[in-house]
Amino acid sequence: MPDILYEFDPDGDVTFIIENAPGFLPHNLSDLNAFLLSQPYSNTDVELAEIAKSVESPSLHIRASSNHLMLASPQFKRTFQHGFKEGTELRSAGHVEVPICDWKPLLFLLLMAILHGQNQLVPRRLCMLRLTEMAVLVDYYECYEAVAIVFSLWVEATEKERPRFSTKQSMEWLCITWVFQRGHGFNSITVNILKNSRGKITANNLPIPTKIIADEMQNIKDFYIGKVIHRLHDLVDRLQCGPQVCNKQCDLIRLGILVKRMHELGILSPTPEAPTTECSYKELYEAYYDMSSSFHHCQLMPEVLGILNVVDDLLNYGLNLKSFASLREKP
Repeated sequence: MPDILYEFDPDGDVTFIIENAPGFLPHNLSDLNAFLLSQPYSNTDVELAEIAKSVESPSLHIRASSNHLMLASPQFKRTFQHGFKEGTELRSAGHVEVPICDWKPLLFLLLMAILHGQNQLVPRRLCMLRLTEMAVLVDYYECYEAVAIVFSLWVEATEKERPRFSTKQSMEWLCITWVFQRGHGFNSITVNILKNSRGKITANNLPIPTKIIADEMQNIKDFYIGKVIHRLHDLVDRLQCGPQVCNKQCDLIRLGILVKRMHELGILSPTPEAPTTECSYKELYEAYYDMSSSFHHCQLMPEVLGILNVVDDLLNYGLNLKSFASLREKP
């Protein structure tokens, strides 16, 4: 099958070469549309697999302007400088071919369309996975300002749906709000992750700084969950060995309920070491509020309920995006 050539700049001096491009791409740039570039990746993936069985995948060539690219992207500016292979070839020959191997074809194609002002090719919204993949691509090329307006539209379209995020999607949304500096969204999703994450918090290979994940979120989560668990173990010790709190029967019932629930949550014996406990703060919170209302004579553990309320209020602050402004400074 002949190569597909898309000329975003007919006089461009850079040609990107993508092998094994999707077979459904039209041969003429004029026939390309936003719908093709907005397909959910899962559907596209299936389609690509079916196409690969029956046709030879084409090679996609994208002709672009180095001036456009260098103005929009510090990464491209470094690539086309003296001292780099691409920059040396561009200056000596007046043109350079750059193979693209690490990015999905449709993602890179969409980025090139945005950087060259091809607004008619820009979808009005993207699914969560595609939006995350675009955020990773934009972060690599550092072209934040060039795509800011488009990404604002995409993010706002997703926010209007008021999505309920799974654990994986929460980290994807954190990546999106970090890359595009969405202060309110960043704060809200950090609250979500702090309260709902189980065990170790990981970035799932997304470009989120370690300082945010390990130095801040993990430490905050471990500290407060550890504080609650410590109070629970203190309460067990007092009910087992301390002076009678209510009456013997009441104390025994409370001890039994408390020990059983701690065993169910995996925090009874041995005392879990952070961050290995598999229960989330939300699970602790809900379990013990439920437990406290299940006993008719005495509130089961007023001290623990008190600290749960305090910790919940503290976690509701989340993280402030402005606190990490220096992490956006790249060499």
